[in-house]
Amino acid sequence: MNWITPITDRTAADITNRTARGFLNASDINRIEGNIAWLAHQLSRFNIFANITSVTDWNTAKVPNVSDFQRIRSNIITLAAYAHAIRPDLWVNFHYIHEWRFQQIDFVTVNLLEMNVYLLRQVIDRMSIIYRQASFKSGQQLFLPQRRV
Repeated sequence: MNWITPITDRTAADITNRTARGFLNASDINRIEGNIAWLAHQLSRFNIFANITSVTDWNTAKVPNVSDFQRIRSNIITLAAYAHAIRPDLWVNFHYIHEWRFQQIDFVTVNLLEMNVYLLRQVIDRMSIIYRQASFKSGQQLFLPQRRV
């Protein structure tokens, strides 16, 4: 599974002009769910195992319903909760998406979903820096700074 850059800048003009971004298709949903699975895998590198379910085999014969989008939202919230435990600043830019938005999905809602996935990637990428700074090798001559009174 690979990371695919999220699309977060859909507009009403995309719908009016009938551009590719103006339609939600199987590849969009596969990208969102694939990125969520990728994020869960990245968290597992830090011994954080999120219990999520990602479906990445969407096609033209399989149409998502409200519960599918609620599951996607739930997966994002679950991953964010785990990342938040390590990075409390996560909620600063995170977008809350209410469940009623999935009754009739629009470009704003999909943008918010993908923006949250993108923000999670940024936080998880920074986690490796935190872990690296707080680690040392066994037997290493390491002295912690002492507080002077």
